[in-house]
Amino acid sequence: MGATTGKSERTRMEERAKRCVCKSCGGELKPSLVIYDIFGGAGVELVCPKCDKKEFGIEPEIYKYAEYYVQNFQFNYFYDMEENELNEQMNISKVADMMAWLLKKLDLLDNDGLKDKIPQYENYKKFH
Repeated sequence: MGATTGKSERTRMEERAKRCVCKSCGGELKPSLVIYDIFGGAGVELVCPKCDKKEFGIEPEIYKYAEYYVQNFQFNYFYDMEENELNEQMNISKVADMMAWLLKKLDLLDNDGLKDKIPQYENYKKFH
């Protein structure tokens, strides 16, 4: 799992809030205590104050490339929606998800963020 092993969920989320941005708007994320039930179930989730929603977040570099891609290549996954700010935010979020998926598959992104070292690809399987 990496360097996150042994850390509390709260610590992991606080670190993620410092490192990541909102997938929809690129804004800052804040850790927030969430109470799940009356029997004491609680946890920490990230919230985007600007979008006023729960958000797991994305690496800021991925957000910037996704934003660039949507704006410069007229990418529109939600073609049946009116083209407005919400449509653009949703498209950036969709492209960011696709980019993050690819980076994870290429072993360039993990739970601790973008990796500093490029993996060895000599024995890399086509799909894993």
